[in-house]
Parts: sequence; C-alpha cells; structure tokens
Amino acid sequence: MEHCTYKVSEETRARLVNAAGELFSLRGVEAVTVREIADLAGAVPNAVRYHFGDKEGLVEAVREYALRLWDDGRIERYYQKNESLLATRDGSRQMVADTIDLYYGILCAEGQPRWVIRLLLRALLTSQWQGKRHENIARQIIETFCHIYVKISENDDRMTAVCWAMTIIAPGSLLATSEFDFVHFREGDSIDYTFLRRLQATVTRNALLSLGLEETQQA
Repeated sequence: MEHCTYKVSEETRARLVNAAGELFSLRGVEAVTVREIADLAGAVPNAVRYHFGDKEGLVEAVREYALRLWDDGRIERYYQKNESLLATRDGSRQMVADTIDLYYGILCAEGQPRWVIRLLLRALLTSQWQGKRHENIARQIIETFCHIYVKISENDDRMTAVCWAMTIIAPGSLLATSEFDFVHFREGDSIDYTFLRRLQATVTRNALLSLGLEETQQA
C-alpha cells in the first residue's frame, strides 16, 4: 500500500512539473497561476504546496528538469578530451560531426517534452532567471563551437566564429521548439526524427563546407 501511494505521489509530482513547464514556456513564469498548473496536471492546488512548498519551489523543479541533460558538460568534455583530433583533416571532420551529434542528441532527446527547449530559449531571450546556470551552459556550448571554428579555420574573428556556431545551433532549436511540421506543413505534436536526422546531416555538411572540410559535390 505504501509503495502504491508513493508511486501515485511521484506521478502527481511529474504531472505538475510537466504542466508548469508547458505553461511557463508559453506565457512566462509570472503570468501562470498555481491553480492553472494544478488544473492542467489534473491535481488539486494544494498538491503544489505538498510537493514543492510553494510556486518558487515548483519553478526550481521545472528548471532542474529542463537542465538535466545539459548540465553534464558533455560537449565541452568531448572537445577537451579530443582536441588532438584537430591536428588532422580527418580528425577535424570527426570533431565537427561528433560535437554536432552531441548537441542534437541533447536538444532533441527521445521522449523529451517539447516545452523543455521552448522554456530554456524563452528564459534566454527574456533574461528570465538572469545569472542562473542555464545562461552559463548556453555560453559554454557556443564557446566550444567557436573554439572549434577558430582552431580549424585559423580565423580568430569573434563575430565570424559566432556566426558559424549559430548556423549549427539555430536550425535544431527551431525544430525542437516549434509545433509546426516543416515536412508536411501542418501542426505536429512531436519531433519528426526522420526529418531531424536529415536536418542534422545538412547542418553538418554545411558546417564542414564552410571550413573547407567537405567537397562541394557528393557522390
């Protein structure tokens, strides 16, 4: 009986986090009430107090959930561990392809709710949670791609490096946050992973082309 009660409690907590994340991602934290969150989660308003103490506790839980895949620094660690790859052309190609693969793997992780990336982008664009670690995570990822660009191209122009990084980051972010089905031109409720793989392949090829690491014609 205790195990069953615990399971129900955990399920309610998860529903509240997902409901809050969905609403926060669409309207911002301040514009959403505890009652709205509870209604969407199919729970009573007191459930928020029971599980999180107050709304701020729920906001923190949503943020922790949204950052759980980003906060391990896997992209930066891969770069630091394998920086020696940049000594050769083939190694440079592998570095670019692998770091893009890591980025897209986190961005569009299987089973990840669409609201997660939408929430994080909203937070960055509106300076929500200013000074919090999600901004540092975003900065570290961009810096890693910039380091790769500078090392391979030997061009240390900061603006050019950031532009190259954004050509990698932006397409996937748009796909991950939009409810629009870019293939069939209708609304979709989940990511089309076949399209995602095609998009990632195109992004990778363009990144390599701009660094002179890919032939312009493919067999």
